Parts: sequence; C-alpha cells; structure tokens
Amino acid sequence: MRQRLLLIIVFLLMNSMLQAQDLKDFRWKNRILLIMEPEGDLTKGKDQIELFSVYEQEMTERDLIIFVYDGKTMRDKTMKKLSSNVQNIPYKNFQGLILIGKDGGVKFKEGFTIDPMLIFEIIDSMPMRQSEIKNTP
Repeated sequence: MRQRLLLIIVFLLMNSMLQAQDLKDFRWKNRILLIMEPEGDLTKGKDQIELFSVYEQEMTERDLIIFVYDGKTMRDKTMKKLSSNVQNIPYKNFQGLILIGKDGGVKFKEGFTIDPMLIFEIIDSMPMRQSEIKNTP
C-alpha cells in the first residue's frame, strides 16, 4: 500500500513537470534544449534526439531537458504531446536548436544538426554550471 502511494506521488510530480505550459516554469530548475521544427515533419528533430539519447547521464548532470516544438505542440523527447497551449517560446519560426539557461536566457541558437558535446561544452562554460561543478563533492 505504501509503495503504491509513493508510486502515485512520483507519477503525479513527473506528470506536473511535463505538463508545464510555460517555459518559465522551469526557470532556476532546468536548462532546456528546444528542438524547433515548426515547418517540418520532425525528422530532423528526431535525428537530433537520437544523437542525445546516448548521453542521458550527461544531460542529468547538467539538469538538461529536451522539448520538441513543431509550431503548434510541445512534445517531450519521446515525442509525446505535452501541450498545444505553450507560451513564451522564443523564435517560434526558427528551425534548429535553442539552448535556454536556468536563468531563462537564450544561450545558444543554431540550425540542425548539432553535436551534443558542443551543447555540453557550452553549458559547462556557464558561470552557474561552473558553480555547480565546484559545489559537487
């Protein structure tokens, strides 16, 4: 019974995070990699996600989450639809990747296809990330 309750609580917390409709909801918690493909069939976006799929640990260490925006709907990295009422999307018609820092600022914006290591290098050079590295035992 206790395990079931804990499982339900964890599920609800994860679901509420994924259902956030405004990127500001993630400010100071996560870095966001927006994969933007408003005019495409998400082929390039899926290819980009595949490149990141082997770097789950590196993404977790950097508090990096991936969202895909197709011009109408926000999706998670598994392409599950999260919301069609998304607000505060920068460069809505841009095709490529946008890295948003924990402070909510755009840190990197480039067309497809980007090597994940470049994104990690950019994150690791950020002052907030440097502080996180220093404070990690």
